Amino acid sequence: MTAQARPSPAEVYEEYFVPAIFDPLTRLLLDAAPPQPDEGVLDIACGTGVVARRAATLVGPAGAIVGMDLNPGMIEVARRLSAADGVRVEFRQGDAQELDLPDGGFDRVVCQQGVQFLADREAGLREMRRVLVPGGTAVLAVWQGPERHPLYTAMAEVEAPHLTAFGLAVTMEDLTAPFSLGDPADLRALLTEAGFREVDITEASIDARFATPERFVERLEYAYAAVVPAFVEDPEMFTQYLANITSETTALVEAYRDGDHVIVPMHTHIAVARN
Repeated sequence: MTAQARPSPAEVYEEYFVPAIFDPLTRLLLDAAPPQPDEGVLDIACGTGVVARRAATLVGPAGAIVGMDLNPGMIEVARRLSAADGVRVEFRQGDAQELDLPDGGFDRVVCQQGVQFLADREAGLREMRRVLVPGGTAVLAVWQGPERHPLYTAMAEVEAPHLTAFGLAVTMEDLTAPFSLGDPADLRALLTEAGFREVDITEASIDARFATPERFVERLEYAYAAVVPAFVEDPEMFTQYLANITSETTALVEAYRDGDHVIVPMHTHIAVARN
């Protein structure tokens, strides 16, 4: 019997993290400034396309949706899911800091948890503004700071020394990058400096519900492993790392367990800005 192929990181992301986090967050993001029928919408850092697919149902057949992500694995899964759902979205691999798109081509730009990962955040925001029509809207969701996400901060404190022990140059700053733009004043300043106006920032929260608690740490760590070359090249090293992390975080995860789910409160800022 042939062994079943291990799912790709993008497939794990879609299977585990989208239902728990990104689907409920998508609803909050799009409710903040709903796309209108016939509009053109660009979804930056689209991942496996959950925002783009939902936006496509709102703009209708006369609208146009483009999803863009730097990760080709994400784009591959996004295209497959879009085709399976019968949703018309154009997915492209591309860099948010250098968009291969014309000026003023979209009525709306959305970005769910992507801005904080940009090496040059201002360049990325200027690109978003460039591709918007005059008067167009950018809608961004950015996690609040690590102090609002104690489970992930505690996980990072366990992970960092083990990664160092394996000779991997991954810091606490790297591990808490998702929460690195948590100050709304910093987010407002970035949008203003990029040329946006009428910037409105609100708070929103979800309870992320992760199924199969016994696999929570494994799936979380597998997402990290996908971007650590040493783990990609040496699966046995990752297996040992995972065993170490799992043994040290059992009690931590159990504190968030509710029956057959791990339930983690997560807090975001949603910014709506006009071009």
